[in-house]
Amino acid sequence: MRTIRLLLALVLACTACSPPAAPTSSTSGSAEGTSCLGGYLCMTLQVPLDRSRPDGPTLNLQVAAADNVDAPRGVLLLLTGGPGQPGVPLLRDLRRSVHPDVLREYRLVMFDQRGTGARGINCSALQQTVGGSDFLTPPTTAVDECAESLGADAGYYGTPDTVEDIEQLRQLLKVERLTLDGTSYGSFTAAQYGLKYPDRVQALVLDSVVPHKGFDPMNVDLMAATADVLRAACRQDSACTTDPVDDLAWLVRNGVSGADLMESLSVSSLNAVNPSLKGISTILHNARNGDDSGLKQLFERTTSKGVTYDRLSAGLHMATLCSDLRFPWSGKADRKAAFDDAVRRLNPKRLHPYDVATAQNVLPIQGCLRWPADRVSTYPASQELLPRTLILHGTNDLFCPLDWAKWEREHAPNSKLVVIPGSGHSVKRDPRGQQATREFLLQ
Repeated sequence: MRTIRLLLALVLACTACSPPAAPTSSTSGSAEGTSCLGGYLCMTLQVPLDRSRPDGPTLNLQVAAADNVDAPRGVLLLLTGGPGQPGVPLLRDLRRSVHPDVLREYRLVMFDQRGTGARGINCSALQQTVGGSDFLTPPTTAVDECAESLGADAGYYGTPDTVEDIEQLRQLLKVERLTLDGTSYGSFTAAQYGLKYPDRVQALVLDSVVPHKGFDPMNVDLMAATADVLRAACRQDSACTTDPVDDLAWLVRNGVSGADLMESLSVSSLNAVNPSLKGISTILHNARNGDDSGLKQLFERTTSKGVTYDRLSAGLHMATLCSDLRFPWSGKADRKAAFDDAVRRLNPKRLHPYDVATAQNVLPIQGCLRWPADRVSTYPASQELLPRTLILHGTNDLFCPLDWAKWEREHAPNSKLVVIPGSGHSVKRDPRGQQATREFLLQ
């Protein structure tokens, strides 16, 4: 559920954080828009912060829609990841992942999901220390400052809130059904809309899947999948003559931060960066043998620190994860006791090549352990995803395990799973993934 600095580089002061502006006018908007971005209409969608209070504060969400309003196959809504990544500022870059034939047949639409973009949540201390990361341990003071600044509004940035925003956007665009294409966290959002409003979905494309059941916030699934991914990448790299899994485990045992390693290896699996993880095995092996210069350069090159809030909001990221995910302490008065019990029950063999310390210190755990539990996301009772669905996944993805895509396939009876060998995270950046999407959307 993320995108970091290297991906954002392809596109485009306060001590705590500033919540989004909350105008109090109409909660609809205009579908007319004004010409912008060359071939697009820009408009503002006003939505209630809290839908149980329709006359309460509202949020302004920026929308960009292609000007081919009579596209024969209707609207294609492209959903970005994170959570925390905006849509409109990334339009020029992300449209390159859409085949030209699809752009001719569909009206492409992107929007800034609530809490993202220039009008989004800006928790400066949290932004500076973790940026767009899913793994780096957040400082307690930064988490507390962000939660305190958001106050009672902190609970209104869950995915179900965004689902209702999408439904309001559909109404604004005056179409009966949407085709939704989401990558990473965007795949989770798209699936949640498909679960809630199956009759209003023409088709779904889920790229680099976050399963709609959610996932373990300790990242156990990802740790368990790391060995297979690294060894497969090694087989694709002629320079790999050692076992990268053994080297990684040695580094973790000998004091190298597991969170830092997870961050850098995951970023290295992005198709926008290095889809084959080429050279990673050499870096790990050299570090184990005393030459850590390559590892230090890797950490510097792939860090999520420094990503600005309008490119990926750390505050929104935290607010959404803490609302969406189910934690060991969910529904329990004593969070720490419940968490400590969950840590004791971890199986170290399943975490290999990482360890228990890595699992208990990742961002969702240490951040949400302190986050207020005022409002928790609720999901549709049905967990069968009914719309026609394409599921894309790369074998070299170190953000989202392949098993997540397989689970999604089992719970989407009208779906097709396409696994791209050697491809990493964000499969539509791979020409093979783009072609598979074209064939699906134009059939």
